Formats: sequence, structure tokens, C-alpha cells
Amino acid sequence: MTLLDRYLTRKCLAAIITVVAVLAALTLLFALIEELDEDNAHYGFGQALQYLLLTMPRRIEELLAYGVFIGLLLALGNLSEGGELTAIRAAGVSPRRIMVALLPTLGICLLLSLALSELLSSAGERAGERYKQAAQLGLADKPAAAADYITPEDGIWLRRNLALGSEYAHIGGMDASGELVNIQLYQLNAKNELVATRRAQRGSFDAAQQHWLLTPVRSTLLSADQTLSESSQSLVWANPISPQQLATQAFADPRKMTVQQTWQYLSRSEQHPIASAPYALSFWQKVLTPLTYISMALMALAVVIGPLRHTSIGQRLTLGLFIGLGFKYLQDLFAPMAVVLSVPTALAVMIPALLYLFIAQQLLRRNA
Repeated sequence: MTLLDRYLTRKCLAAIITVVAVLAALTLLFALIEELDEDNAHYGFGQALQYLLLTMPRRIEELLAYGVFIGLLLALGNLSEGGELTAIRAAGVSPRRIMVALLPTLGICLLLSLALSELLSSAGERAGERYKQAAQLGLADKPAAAADYITPEDGIWLRRNLALGSEYAHIGGMDASGELVNIQLYQLNAKNELVATRRAQRGSFDAAQQHWLLTPVRSTLLSADQTLSESSQSLVWANPISPQQLATQAFADPRKMTVQQTWQYLSRSEQHPIASAPYALSFWQKVLTPLTYISMALMALAVVIGPLRHTSIGQRLTLGLFIGLGFKYLQDLFAPMAVVLSVPTALAVMIPALLYLFIAQQLLRRNA
């Protein structure tokens, strides 16, 4: 690493850390106000703040791409304002070489994003949701009770294809050991007619056989001319989904899942394409994070060398916010194409980044 690389890395990282810290503080403030709107006697300021701190890794992960862009914009703008960027250019350093000097900064930010996404965000979300549920029940001061059940407000819904129809399952909750409670199964035939329902109080997973054992079970079998009810002590539920996958499904917001968890969700062939679209978009957004960072960094460099060469920090910050918001709006615009127009999800995610790369290249070519 040359002296130029080290100098730019130090300046850019300091700016990015400052920007991300400010954005995270603002996000925390607004989220805290929203959390305090919940009408619950047991869920006050302290409980809401602890919940938000547990879920902060995911929020920082979402802010990091915009923090990288605005941080680079401010750092390079300050260098330009002080004449340092002009001196670098006068020494024969091309914009392409400056972009290469920014790669260590992007690499460090990518490693941070990967650590947040794969190690901290998902675990923090689950811990935060469990704590919030316990706090709202008045059990926040009882750690054992706080981790008793993963119980989303509407339970956990699953769907899978069968040889002659489909099956829908509703799970009321799951304890820390992976045992299910309040399981309801609804079996449909090929004509989408309900042919059987089953209710079980508990269910345990057999890892060796890759199925669940439900106990006790109350079954209702439906036909055109009769309804038959029966009870049994146990029933094998041949669904290979594991407790770990169910724990992810319990809070199945794709933004809160790791790349591996999202891939496991998508690999389940019974998922409906429309229902899987948000997960596919989240998966490719995380996989293509390097492309996003490179496009944002090149845009920051192109804007500083071109239109914002002689502007104040306030103007750079304002334009940076608009460009960052523009990227998000483009993502929101092209994302539905994956479903509505049957466009490959990876391409729909790549289009905004490729568009920014093209615009940045044109700006650099015009002002280099």
C-alpha cells in the first residue's frame, strides 16, 4: 500500500465512521419514539432502548452503503476544498488510480458489512424480539422466562407441496430447545379442497429421521359424504424443516436473515415464487454488496471531480443525501420487476448499481 493509499484510507474511514455514527444515532432516536408509542404498561423507555440496542447491528448494516457514499463524498470533497485532490491530480494521478486507492476503504467496509450480516444482525434480532416479547408480558427481569418461547404475534405459517395436493401448517410457538407447541395442519387435495385437519399440542424433531413427532394428535378427515374424527397419542409429520430453520422463519423478515438462512429458505422447493420474491431480492442485494459499494464510491469520486469541485460542505452533503435516496428509490422501482415482468432477480438488483456506474463513468470522462 502506497503513501497515497494509506492517506486516503485514513481520511475516508474517519469520514465514513462519523457519518454512520450520526445516521445510526438519528435512526435510534426515531425508532425509540416509534417504540414508545406502543401502549404497554411493562414496555417503557428502558425496555425499548435495550430492544433497539440489540437490533442495532441490523440497522447499521442497512445504513452502511449510504454511509460509505456520503463519507467518501465528504472526505474527497474536503481534500478538494483544501487543494490536496488538485495536487494529487497535478502529480499525474488519474481518477482510475484514485479509485484504486479507495479499494482498501471499501474492503474494510465490506468486511464490516459481512460481519454484521452473518454474525451479529440475525442473532441480535432474535435476542431483541425475545426480549421485547418478554418485556411486554412483564417478564423482562426473568431471563429464563424471556427465552421460553419464540412466539410471533401471528404464529408461524408453513406451506409445502404433497404428492396429491398441499399442506398448510400453523405453529403457535417454539421453545428454546426446538420443541413446538400448538400445531395445526391443514391438508388440501389437488382441487384445493380441504380433506383433513390435525391438531397437536407438542412436536419434537428427530434429526436422524428428519421428521417431527407430534403428540397428542386430534385428526378430522373430510370427504364428500362424511366427517371422521379420531385421536392418537402420536403422529409422524414428514416435514424436514429443522428447528434452526423454524427459528429463522419465526422472524422471517428477509432483511433480518443471514445470506445462508435466506438461501436455505429459497432452496425449499415448496415456496411460492411470489412469496419468495422478497427473500430473493434480499439475497442478491447482500451478495451484490461489493458492486453497490464500487458504484457508490465511483459516483462520489465523479461528483467531487466534476459538479462539486468548488462547492461548500453543506452543498455536498445535501446532494449526497439526494443521490443516496435516489439509489434507494431506484432499488424500490426495479425490485418489483422481478415479479411483475419475470426479470431475473439478480438483474433487477444490479440495474441501479450499473446505472450509477455508467453515470459516474460519463462524469469522469467529461471532467477528467
